[in-house]
Amino acid sequence: MDNLAIMEAAKSLQEFMVETRRDIHRHPEPSTKEFRTQQLVIDELKRIGIDEIKNYFNTGLAAVIRGARPGRTIGIRADMDALMMDENTGLPFSSSNPGVAHMCGHDGHTAMLLATAKVLHDNRDRLCGNVKLIFQPAEENGPQGGGAQFMIKEGVLSDDPRVDFMTGLHVNNRYPVGKVICRPGPTHAGSDPFYLDLYGVGGHASTPNLVKDPIVAAAHIITALQTVVSRNVSPFENAVVGVSMIQGGTRHNIVPDKVHIRGTIRTFNDSTRKLIGERITSIVENVARAMDIKAELDIKWNYGPLMNDAAMYRQVRTWLVDMFGEGNYIEQEFPNTGGEDFSYFASAVPSVYFWLGSQGDDGVTKVAHSSDFDFNEEAMKFGVMSFTRIVIGYLNGR
Repeated sequence: MDNLAIMEAAKSLQEFMVETRRDIHRHPEPSTKEFRTQQLVIDELKRIGIDEIKNYFNTGLAAVIRGARPGRTIGIRADMDALMMDENTGLPFSSSNPGVAHMCGHDGHTAMLLATAKVLHDNRDRLCGNVKLIFQPAEENGPQGGGAQFMIKEGVLSDDPRVDFMTGLHVNNRYPVGKVICRPGPTHAGSDPFYLDLYGVGGHASTPNLVKDPIVAAAHIITALQTVVSRNVSPFENAVVGVSMIQGGTRHNIVPDKVHIRGTIRTFNDSTRKLIGERITSIVENVARAMDIKAELDIKWNYGPLMNDAAMYRQVRTWLVDMFGEGNYIEQEFPNTGGEDFSYFASAVPSVYFWLGSQGDDGVTKVAHSSDFDFNEEAMKFGVMSFTRIVIGYLNGR
């Protein structure tokens, strides 16, 4: 299957992708509740002619396309869940589910993978190996660890046919349609929230000698946390330790008996991630001891840094440049500080994750996770071209 045939196949499915994406967009479902979306995917796969389908992690699934000749297996992932937020786009296909909306593009990811499934199934007689299509729930469910790791634990990578290489993409409104964006090494940060609860002895603010003040302890801890990166992490490394919530007290003359602190850790390698966890733990324990209060710290080790395999990155770059031309391939200078649970796939098998330009024709960047987010649907055919070209390159060696 040459590039022209890939291009024509992707273009022929544009109307299908728009219709499918808008259906999913109109009926968004939050993490672990993607029942309707899962059934829609299953129905479409069966309509295509794919019947080797298995459910994983309740609302996830994987489907297999077996090529005519033996070979390796490539996995392609699309996330399916929506966000717990309201939509304010005014689109005619806006969310019909109050408080839930597709404000991150997962509706488009799902539509693109379904269209890719059709292209690859129609050309399965030309494939030297297998394709495993992974439709993943709960990517947005960070505090509970995301859906990828649970699909992996249930065997989505190890079940026959065992996956040798994984790829996936995300729409990106910072880049025009037709551009693909990628980089070797870290592409997304590890994203680990921490929850800290401080317990003291409350009382009247006029008698501070009779209380054990969790607010003062919180102030010392938050100040000390600012040194974790500046005084512990190498200046040649990047990391973030941020406190984003502090909650305590009800009145000007009452010292509370508890304070709640919430924050995030962002890192780009496992050694820095481990170091930061150790330093936060040490600071909290020692300040609590000095202030004679009780501290309960819970670092939720969550999405690790997403690392693109160096050797496979070079291959994917070659295939995508061949498909779109050197001028439409952008090597991203810096990794993204956002988290992405595709990192679980990338830590299990060699993987390459990339961005797909999806900026609106007006050049305005509507950022993901905002209530007015939307992406340019013309980008979807380029997603299908990208996936198909990578599959042909990986399985057929050209």
